Amino acid sequence: MTGRFDGDGRGVFEGDATHDGKDVRVRFVWSGITVTTAHWEQFFSVDGGGTWLSNWTMAFTRRP
Repeated sequence: MTGRFDGDGRGVFEGDATHDGKDVRVRFVWSGITVTTAHWEQFFSVDGGGTWLSNWTMAFTRRP
């Protein structure tokens, strides 16, 4: 994975992988990052990044 966080705290990271024996491009997006929360989402692309399918999301909340 390579990528970066922008000035607004949104991070986009991409890399190549295989899923079920097929080559895919994978994108992770971090957003909504605060002192107590963060959101993470994974996307797959089978056409080299032309289109993306969200297939996994996580919402993080810090325990009090």
